[in-house]
Amino acid sequence: MSPDFHIVAFWCWYRGQNFHGFQQQGTLRTVQAELLRAFPEVGLERNPVVAGRTDRGVSARMQVLSGRVDKRTDLSSLPARINAALPDDMGIHLAKASAPKFNAAWSASEKEYRYVVTEPGDLTKLMDAASLIPGTRDFRVFHFKTSQLKPRTVTSVELLEGNVLRFTGEGFARFMVRMLVGGMLAVSRGEVSIDVFRAGLEQQQNFHCPKAPPEALTLWSVGYPPDIDPFSADERASFQWRIAAHKNDDNPGA
Repeated sequence: MSPDFHIVAFWCWYRGQNFHGFQQQGTLRTVQAELLRAFPEVGLERNPVVAGRTDRGVSARMQVLSGRVDKRTDLSSLPARINAALPDDMGIHLAKASAPKFNAAWSASEKEYRYVVTEPGDLTKLMDAASLIPGTRDFRVFHFKTSQLKPRTVTSVELLEGNVLRFTGEGFARFMVRMLVGGMLAVSRGEVSIDVFRAGLEQQQNFHCPKAPPEALTLWSVGYPPDIDPFSADERASFQWRIAAHKNDDNPGA
């Protein structure tokens, strides 16, 4: 890398119900399309690395991007300059100089998603299903069929105050959180037995597992090893965000 540049990590947020997902898709409105338009306007590389793509309707409290930036650039004012070129339903919260080896995608060690459950059914059954999920296994029944088949680690599934489900893990396949939520809700509402849900997890036995709606899902944070994490614990904790519960909630963000 040229000595005149360094790697910068960008904390990006967006209200997903207004976008057709993160990834650029022709003329559709996407988060990436807005970034590709805004970054060159402030002299940045056009296509930064992203920690992970989100689907249509899914919000992000903390999406992380990384890219090369001229060392002469004032990082403290950079978010405001970028935000001036972005619509008001997304933005850059922070821009931080990071380690030379930092990569928003490949350096990530943990992701956290939160999902608002508006009709949870039987909470005991819901959490019985949740208790079966943590571990390292093949989650093929609970993700998009074209996603790579490999063991994935879910660290925890918790129910927070306000019927918010919190998922943490090393990484999640496409639709995985939404299908896990859909399966849990099917158990809590008596539509699927806990044994069928367990067999889907432990033996990869297929069953009809609906995807929960995307608008109630938020990518809450992306974690990195302490030696290369660009963001402090205080920065991570201080950013306020109200998670959306449905597609008509037009103000889930800060």
